[in-house]
Amino acid sequence: MLKYKYVEEFEINASPKSIYPYLQNANSLSEWFVGQVSMNSEKVYNFHWDNVNHFARLTVARLNKQVRFEFLDENQQPAEDPNYLDFRLQQSELTDATYLKVSDYSEMTEPEDLRDLWIGLIHRLREALGV
Repeated sequence: MLKYKYVEEFEINASPKSIYPYLQNANSLSEWFVGQVSMNSEKVYNFHWDNVNHFARLTVARLNKQVRFEFLDENQQPAEDPNYLDFRLQQSELTDATYLKVSDYSEMTEPEDLRDLWIGLIHRLREALGV
C-alpha cells in the first residue's frame, strides 16, 4: 500500500514542559487528538476514531523533546512498514518560541487533506493548552 510522510512545524505559545504531556499521556491525547485514547497494562495505546481501534506502541519518549508512536497491525503486532506519528518539540534560543514538528507517516496520501487535518488538530491542542 502506498504511504506518504507529512511533515510540518507549528508554533505553539507554550513551553515544551507544558506541551509534552499532551503528546504522550492517554488522557491528554483524548483532549485534542482523538476522542478516546487508552493504554493497557502492556503499554499499548488504543486510539479509537471513526469507530475503529488503532493500536500503537510508544517507541520514543524523550522528556520535553520527542514522542513517537508506531502503529501495530490488526493482530496488535509490529508491522513490517509501520505507520507512525512523531512529535518533536524545539525551542528557539533567539525568540524563545516553541515549535512542534509533526511527522505523520500513513496511508493518507493527499497532502492538502493531511495539512487541513493537522491544522485542525493543532488548533484543538492550543485550545487544550489555553494558548
